[in-house]
Amino acid sequence: MKRARRSLLVVAALMLLALPVLAACGGGGGGGNEGNGGDQAAGNKITVTAQNMSFDQTEINLKKGQTYTIELVNNDSVQHDLAAEQLGLEIGLTDPGKSTSVEFTPQQTGDFEFICTVPGHSATMKGTIRVTE
Repeated sequence: MKRARRSLLVVAALMLLALPVLAACGGGGGGGNEGNGGDQAAGNKITVTAQNMSFDQTEINLKKGQTYTIELVNNDSVQHDLAAEQLGLEIGLTDPGKSTSVEFTPQQTGDFEFICTVPGHSATMKGTIRVTE
């Protein structure tokens, strides 16, 4: 009897733990991820992580006219930033262990380079933002 009760409690606890995950995976018409490359975004938030003198995302896909929150997470030991000059996107210097976010709405289509503008970093810290209609 004790064993059955314990098993029931374990199952109930697991179900409670799974609820937030199931809710996040819930349906509903079009998701906000279709404009972003890979699994880098939740909704219209895009996270780019700087680590080992590189960005973990080298291609970011956006839709013209949609607003995004772009977050730079710095997991490196030196400051980094992220800029796509032609798009007017700038995330300022971010200290090691910190993150910085900006809201951004692309107004033109095309392929645009993003880099870390700290001198010498752009050799390995760069990627492409692809903006489509």
